[in-house]
Amino acid sequence: MRLCIVGIGGCGGHLAESFLKNQDVTLLKKSLGEHVSFGGVKGLWLEADVQETENQDFFGSLEGGRYPGFFIPHDVIASKSKTSKLIVDRYGYDVKKQGFMRQAEFLKAVFEIFESDEDVKRTALSEHESENPILRAAWDQIRPYTTLAALKDNNNNNGSEMCDGILFIVSLGGGTGTGFVNPITRYIRGERPAYPVFVLGVLTEEGVDSQQRAKEAKRDLGATISLYDLMTKRVGVGVDGVILIDNQIMVEKFGQDYSTIDAYIHQAMRPFVAGRHYPREDPPSVAMREKFTEGLDRPPVLVPCYHREKRQKEPEENLVKKALSEGRLFECDPGKAERAYVFTRGFVGLDEIVRAVARHTGLAEERIEPWRKLGENHWDEILILLRNPYGEERGCEVKGNLEHRLHRVIRMGLKYMNDPESNLVAEGMPDLTKRAIEDYFYGDDGIQERLKESLLRIEKGEKPFFLNERNIFERSSSRDSGVHEPHRSGGRKADDEEIRRLVEDEVSRILTERGI
Repeated sequence: MRLCIVGIGGCGGHLAESFLKNQDVTLLKKSLGEHVSFGGVKGLWLEADVQETENQDFFGSLEGGRYPGFFIPHDVIASKSKTSKLIVDRYGYDVKKQGFMRQAEFLKAVFEIFESDEDVKRTALSEHESENPILRAAWDQIRPYTTLAALKDNNNNNGSEMCDGILFIVSLGGGTGTGFVNPITRYIRGERPAYPVFVLGVLTEEGVDSQQRAKEAKRDLGATISLYDLMTKRVGVGVDGVILIDNQIMVEKFGQDYSTIDAYIHQAMRPFVAGRHYPREDPPSVAMREKFTEGLDRPPVLVPCYHREKRQKEPEENLVKKALSEGRLFECDPGKAERAYVFTRGFVGLDEIVRAVARHTGLAEERIEPWRKLGENHWDEILILLRNPYGEERGCEVKGNLEHRLHRVIRMGLKYMNDPESNLVAEGMPDLTKRAIEDYFYGDDGIQERLKESLLRIEKGEKPFFLNERNIFERSSSRDSGVHEPHRSGGRKADDEEIRRLVEDEVSRILTERGI
């Protein structure tokens, strides 16, 4: 599987640079030949803040013909456009605001408006020839690097050089990255439902983030909302897996040397993105995707465990042992994993790798999926992706468990929701938006209650810990208005009452017509 690397937001851009660096000979930052990334991956950087793009020199403007390039999707909407004005007037959201708002729910709300408000869709369609011009513009930049472009254009000659999967890279903490993945994935699914799409999500470290200068609790609310949205979308609608990395572990290992952290994360993921499979061991990407989602109706959490060492005789046991004990990029108990997906580079035995993983995880061998790839320079390396390695009753009380870290993140997010300074329901917003946001966070069926339920599920050791998705703006039941009212307090109960009322009205009308 060759991946298209799409970094979103600041962190996503920095990490994408590590993946997309030129492996060819360069002179004065100019390639002497074709730009060749490790594993043959291609990609780009999506950003919402012009200033961020000006503070780096790796990505050029895609619109200027540079590669690798950056793209600002919301630039497709002009400042004085009817679409922009309608969204500002009706909802109070300025889609032209540089960097967007740093509230975690901003982009979620904006893209739900494009999906649910018929007036906005009609206006955007007449003005931009698309009901959602921001997503269309982003996909127009990503798509040429993928096999979907080759399929549509019947260009089979170049299809083998294109990417047959996508890896989005984001920081889980609010801002551009966390709000963009789900909408763009749904957009892609509209064209090709089975196309492999994964997310590499970096959870920011505890304490004050020196890069974002944001409180931990605020970032944790952003991470919680992001994970909730990612993990409650059904398989085939949302992503096919969320690869979690905890920057707390990275900072403890490397300090706040973020360039070294980025390089290490790239190194750890190389067995996943590398080409050069062993002969006859390169399955179609769709088949690999099915392995990751088999038996699930929601995307799994995937915890990466990595180790690299100089080649030695019979390396399998030590590679697996070190990866699972010392190389976890997110703390967890490997013995709780449902499955393991193993990617190796170097000269290793297939059966030996499977047996070693089975010994150190307790998994049955049929629940271990190995893929071998050719290595380089006398090194062997292994990346083990553990699927949903959690589920222990009171496991949240055990430091080193996945449940322990995520339980804390969710609790901190709930704490921020109730902080008077959080300003989640901002003053000056239209009443429509204020009611919708207030109900989304604090309603009877709002995120606050759902997150409390998630904490209980984690404490009981239940999977998954997030259940049903929750929107901010729902489609209106009004027959004659394009305005979409917020989700009513009470959630499903309110919807049931509305349906009951409509049915009673219809029955009454029929009885009246028949003189009964």
